[in-house]
Amino acid sequence: MDIREIKENRLKTILQFSVPSIIAMLLQTVITITDGYFTGNYVGENALAAINLGLPVLYFYLGVGLCVGVGGTVICGRLLGAQDKHKASEVLSQTVVTAGAICTLTSIAAFLLISPILKVLRADGELSGFFTQYYRIMLLTYPLMVMGTILGMFLRVDGKPQVCMLVGILSCVLNAMLDFLFVGRLSMGVQGSAVASLIIQIIGACIQLAWFLRPSGSIGFRRFRFDKAVHRETILNGSSEFIGEMASAISMFAFNYVLMKYVGAEGVAAFTILGFAVYGYSMIAIGFGQGLTPLVSVCWGAREQKTAMELRGITNRILLTIGFLFAVFFFIFGKRYAGMFGCSEIVAEMVSAGFRIYAVSFLFMGYDVINSMYFTSCGDARSSALISSLRGIVLLLGFTFLFSAIWGMTGVWLAAPATEVLTTMVSAWLIGRHKRMLESR
Repeated sequence: MDIREIKENRLKTILQFSVPSIIAMLLQTVITITDGYFTGNYVGENALAAINLGLPVLYFYLGVGLCVGVGGTVICGRLLGAQDKHKASEVLSQTVVTAGAICTLTSIAAFLLISPILKVLRADGELSGFFTQYYRIMLLTYPLMVMGTILGMFLRVDGKPQVCMLVGILSCVLNAMLDFLFVGRLSMGVQGSAVASLIIQIIGACIQLAWFLRPSGSIGFRRFRFDKAVHRETILNGSSEFIGEMASAISMFAFNYVLMKYVGAEGVAAFTILGFAVYGYSMIAIGFGQGLTPLVSVCWGAREQKTAMELRGITNRILLTIGFLFAVFFFIFGKRYAGMFGCSEIVAEMVSAGFRIYAVSFLFMGYDVINSMYFTSCGDARSSALISSLRGIVLLLGFTFLFSAIWGMTGVWLAAPATEVLTTMVSAWLIGRHKRMLESR
């Protein structure tokens, strides 16, 4: 990446790196919604609810992937900015091996904990059966998903975000075809959806691995000696992303616990359907963040901190506009959107009511996500972790239990908007302090 070109074409560069990432992330959202569509229409609401009960497991894997991946790519970006391609390749290799080892151990542990998780959530009967059928296969899928996510991050640092986009397009098309075949035609239920996910993750990971095995690439896999300093910095740089995803896992577990306690499976199904839309916007925000992260890390490696701040500001303004459009759309068409998933009238009404409250979150979520990822790229792990902790654990959990006890299902919908608004205030204060620090240098 040429630092002069970044400075002269800020918006163009942001879009050049972010749009392929966003498309890839949105295609992942389409895959999730496609799975939900076939599951809801061909298997039923209880199957949707069962899948949602296990989402904390997914968030843990995403946490590992983002922690190791973001941490490693930040270091790699700085090394590329300093023209040290040999060390950058060693960082790539160490990052992938580390993530693979962690994910393997995680799958073994999660497989042994399926029954205790179901008991805590009070899920039995049909819910328990769907959960077990789906997640026994997904525990093989998630490590491959993490590998694909990390390799995609290094592709962006290497200046090839288009490859990630093409893999995403291929995965999206294949997933729809396989869901139609396995779930729609062969009536394999939730197992069919899980098998489809496993197949597309194998294909996607193999394509991206092949890219880094090319002898002509600027960075690629090479033999390395495990570097404790690199490992320590990787974990520190990516700690806020791990906290953010673990926060999502904990908060999702809390949401499911509260919903099963106060509303039952219908409430979980409604939250799942609304969650698809939230997940979509979150993927856009993360896509912009993944496009921004290598640019900021390269700018800091080249001592162009002011340019990095300007890139952050432009990205935040873009996301505010997109968030406003999301809020208006789902506020108006929330019930029609819910009808896509073949749910009952009661669940559709819950989703519609939820969007009338939850829509506010879209105006603030992007600001918090981008600022957290910006601080990670700068090496300020503490500020990034503070934002992630507030929006994912401290405030969200407190509001979830407090508001649900007072207002029931309405309280569940209120928890996220209240969390994002208060986190934005803290995030703005941290950015202000960061600006003053840069100006004083």
